Amino acid sequence: MALYFSLLSRQLHQYEVLCFRSKVSLKMRPVFVILALCVAGAYSDEASDAWNSRQRRVKAETAPGVKKPEKLSGRIVGGTAVHDPIPYLLSLRDGGNHICGASIIAPRHALSAAHCQQPPSDVDRLTVLGGTIERTNDASGIVLQVDKYVSHKRFNPRTFANDIAILRVTTSFLDHPRLAVIPLAPTTYKLKVNSFVSVSGWGLTGAEQDLAPTLLTVQIPVMGMAKCVAQWSPVPIARTAICAGQVGRDSCNGDSGGPLVQDDVLVGLVSWGADDCGSAYPGIYTYVANKAMAAFIEKTIEETQP
Repeated sequence: MALYFSLLSRQLHQYEVLCFRSKVSLKMRPVFVILALCVAGAYSDEASDAWNSRQRRVKAETAPGVKKPEKLSGRIVGGTAVHDPIPYLLSLRDGGNHICGASIIAPRHALSAAHCQQPPSDVDRLTVLGGTIERTNDASGIVLQVDKYVSHKRFNPRTFANDIAILRVTTSFLDHPRLAVIPLAPTTYKLKVNSFVSVSGWGLTGAEQDLAPTLLTVQIPVMGMAKCVAQWSPVPIARTAICAGQVGRDSCNGDSGGPLVQDDVLVGLVSWGADDCGSAYPGIYTYVANKAMAAFIEKTIEETQP
């Protein structure tokens, strides 16, 4: 049975949330879609509810003259299977259920998105799984306990500015040969428009389907900020973000916080995008080479050294 909720937004616009198991449809003006937790009352929905509550999708119409893409492979749209583990890539889990991606950036620290803890979890429930391509097979990888999760204090849940967070684990990632640190792009990094970046994760495998059981990756082109802002108008794009993607190639629900990589350095992390993954609207990624983001990373790691 569908559950109907009526809420009032910060902009005092009325919108309706329709929840049928883990499916969410939101209508408002301006039209924003933030995938919210739908209480279905069934234990079988716990995993999808866990990541659903941390995803942000914005309702967007297909651009004029652009054919709406077929539903391809969900959060990683148009991607391919990864056959070997990515040493720096982690699955952030709540109670053992995947909610977001993360990247190892120091022996005890990993990078993810601030919105991955909106709403916040008890830190005792948070773990990370690495060293594997299998999302649910703990025995195939390495599970570490998270003991601290620090979101940017100026994270804006309306615009998703400063959508960045640092998590710390109880033991070193480097105690495990299959895990490794990925270098961060320096603040002098020149990310060229139309150059390609890669994004990887365990997001949806299709509309109304489950998260991918094994790791997927896709190559996508960087879009210039002016074009991105014009494409998304009137939806605001934060100054701490970059845009990437093309029709048929995108990240999707379940990949939030995951790595955006170019030339073996971490340049960004998955933040948000269109509700129709793989549409003409580019995905939005927090840019880690942004001076403010780089300063947050450096300061937080320094202040949370064990």
